[in-house]
Amino acid sequence: MIKFNNSLISAQEIDISQIPVVSDDGLNLDFETKKEIFYRLLEAHRLAKANVEVGNITNRGFATYVCTNRDKWSLGTNFNNSRNDISSVCGERSAILSAYNHALVSYMKNPQNGFDFKIKYLCMSSNIDINEYYDFIVPCEDCLSWLNTNRCFDENTLIFSFVRKSDGILKISATKLADLLPYKTVITSNNYFENKPVNYTEKAQKSAVEQKIDALIIKKMLSKTHELYKTQNLANISGQNIAASILFDDEILTSNKIDWTKRWFVEPLEHICAKAIQKTNGKLFIKAICYFGDEYNNSDIKDGVVSIKTLGRIRQKHATCDTILILNLNNEILVTTVGEYLPKKFVQGYKI
Repeated sequence: MIKFNNSLISAQEIDISQIPVVSDDGLNLDFETKKEIFYRLLEAHRLAKANVEVGNITNRGFATYVCTNRDKWSLGTNFNNSRNDISSVCGERSAILSAYNHALVSYMKNPQNGFDFKIKYLCMSSNIDINEYYDFIVPCEDCLSWLNTNRCFDENTLIFSFVRKSDGILKISATKLADLLPYKTVITSNNYFENKPVNYTEKAQKSAVEQKIDALIIKKMLSKTHELYKTQNLANISGQNIAASILFDDEILTSNKIDWTKRWFVEPLEHICAKAIQKTNGKLFIKAICYFGDEYNNSDIKDGVVSIKTLGRIRQKHATCDTILILNLNNEILVTTVGEYLPKKFVQGYKI
């Protein structure tokens, strides 16, 4: 347990015992755990403010304290070397990297203890003054793509942040990472056969009727995506062959995942959308998306086939929460929607 400067609390005139914890899961924290979370959130808040003060390019500060299952804490802030994606690291990824390095150093010193690296808590804060009103902080789509694996996270991982709604009461909000990734446990398959049953979610059924997307269109998208998957594997370096398709203006476009190296690749949905945006002079509206492909063979790590990052980005302009999403599972075809697949943040219309 590290020591904190208690003057931070008195400076904000906050009585921790009076701060409620709000959670959709009815989570209860004992006082010592709540106090620990509060201090970590406050320290992260101070770091986020300092990051903006020293001239962060985006003028937005975010910081995260992460805690592993071995109760080791690490703090990180967003690092924006430029406005380009490749030069930006969010606070949660920065903290996770720090925690991972600490865990690896500890393992090197005491390998007999084994290497167990799972994240128990993420305590996220921004540079917004905690006396102002603001909502629960949710990881961005880039970080959620990271978190959508089971390498470092599990169904028990919790995310905390300060919230202050219109009632003016400062609260600690707690949610499970799994609640932000509702399809985290859905595993896609490359096994496809002609009469595989098709199951719709309630929202997908309604959206399909409204957009006049019938079973024949869905089968056509699956067939085209499957044919591309079979005939052209451009992901021979990573070994994860993925094909995707989109429906727009009654036309279907397809693309493969394209590997440059094991580390760098072109995500198929981004590639299709780029082609379609050019074809429609920027007036693209996507009615349906279909994914087909391989989970990585390593059963311990499920990185997934569907790109949360890409879905989150195209939903901003070229799709909606009601856009149909077609997934080939082992024993069925699942027809859902982008809004149901993406985290709550995007359903609420959050703008990057």
